[in-house]
Amino acid sequence: MNNLKNKKGFSYILVCVFILAAVMLTFVALQYASIYHIAREQKQDTQLTLDSYVTTYAVNKYNALKQGTEYDKYIDRADLVDGAYYVLGSPRIITLEYRPQSNVDAKYSVSKLTVNALVGDSFGVYVTYDLNIPFEVFGMKIADVKVPVEIVSSYTEKY
Repeated sequence: MNNLKNKKGFSYILVCVFILAAVMLTFVALQYASIYHIAREQKQDTQLTLDSYVTTYAVNKYNALKQGTEYDKYIDRADLVDGAYYVLGSPRIITLEYRPQSNVDAKYSVSKLTVNALVGDSFGVYVTYDLNIPFEVFGMKIADVKVPVEIVSSYTEKY
């Protein structure tokens, strides 16, 4: 602490080091916060995509709904789940057939994607997956951060 009381100018170097360390810690914290912003934006985009799909599916089955019959007879939940997998860009069942590689150089990846059909008073899909986002500081990859995502997209009749 005597260095801070020194009148010869040595304390300026120490203050600069403290300020530089504080700025670096702030930068790292903002980089980490940006991961969760990216995850929230990606979740909202997926939610919008799934809501559009379920709405389109509901319009296709609208005749059954407007006649007042039980829509469980007309809704094929397996077809609904298959369509959700297709909309999300992932095959439901891994096959041995050749699929060409896409030229997308994506930084973020999705793992453990599961889609389940909702049952009960509504129909729709319940989607869970892990979003893997690389945590980079000063251009160096530190780690992959896994953010679990859950989305419910459903159509419910209003009486």
